[in-house]
Amino acid sequence: MLRIRMPNILRTASTIVGALALTSLMTACPRGDVGAPCNHGSVDPPPAELVTFPALSCNDLLCVYANDAEAPQIPCTQDTDCDMGEGKFACNLQRGTCELSLTFVLNKSMCSKRCTTTADCEDGGITDRVLAAETKCQNGFTCQVVQSLGQFCCRKLCICNDDFNEVNSEMLQARCDEIAADQGTEEDIDGSIVPRCNEEETVPPVDMTTTG
Repeated sequence: MLRIRMPNILRTASTIVGALALTSLMTACPRGDVGAPCNHGSVDPPPAELVTFPALSCNDLLCVYANDAEAPQIPCTQDTDCDMGEGKFACNLQRGTCELSLTFVLNKSMCSKRCTTTADCEDGGITDRVLAAETKCQNGFTCQVVQSLGQFCCRKLCICNDDFNEVNSEMLQARCDEIAADQGTEEDIDGSIVPRCNEEETVPPVDMTTTG
């Protein structure tokens, strides 16, 4: 059998060229930023789940706070009246009521993107990088409806599984099914079919931050 022997210098050059080609391929495919930290441009914590658009620090202009923590409905004079050391809630001294801690909200706020299935919220290889290189999300992402009113009424977004609440998700989906039955469906900008939320289900266009 004929064997072709490649000089060491040619083998080395071939290895270097291959590495450079791989590096070029990886840098040519920008990584997504789902899970990257973001903020909502407000100094007041939201009362519930929050979607902010446009969030200029995110590739898809979507910053999502999807945790379902609810502040205790009790009077307070200090943070410890509202929180047992977890850092979720704080006392609004002006109102004397408990509310979400702004620090907690910011720690849980992450860049997101529209999706139709959970696969859209996962990396698909070096040519399909969806997730941020660094994220505080520990258990991956899922594709879920975040709110049943506002600008993203019944639209599915990538949210961290750390904040996923199955009961809330089922309630939101049931509400969206009701909206679809009452008001019909329409094609969203990504081609998916979604409930047609009427003006009563949405916020005024000038208000770019909506709560669910």
